[in-house]
Amino acid sequence: MKPVVRKPINDPILSFFDEFLSNQLAKVDSNIKYVVPAVNIKENDKEVIIDVAAPGLSKKDFEISVENNTLTISAHKEEEKVEEGTNFVKKEFGFEKFQRSFTIPEDMFDTENIKATYKNGVLEITIPKKEEEQKKVKKIQVS
Repeated sequence: MKPVVRKPINDPILSFFDEFLSNQLAKVDSNIKYVVPAVNIKENDKEVIIDVAAPGLSKKDFEISVENNTLTISAHKEEEKVEEGTNFVKKEFGFEKFQRSFTIPEDMFDTENIKATYKNGVLEITIPKKEEEQKKVKKIQVS
């Protein structure tokens, strides 16, 4: 395996952003683990299904909301690890959190009947299409 070598950036604008981002990442609290889960989006004639890979969480860790045509999925998990020894107690707190947002046109989808299930590390969100939108689906033959 070859080592990763970072080349110097000659562009002053790119250099500024590179330095800015490096400094910002250095300030991130090491006890908080930020993750961006993988997402699969499937669509059929009746609904759109969003699958979010989120292993290690439980149903109570999720918050799902719809506001101003935006579906927001977030999770927050807090862990406490305690090690006890002869003359000391050590506590470490760990946090995991993420947030993903998707725009869903309310004129096409029934946002009042969104359903969510969590099973085997996958959060599945089902967004039904409105009846009139289901009827608008037109198959086009390729010639």
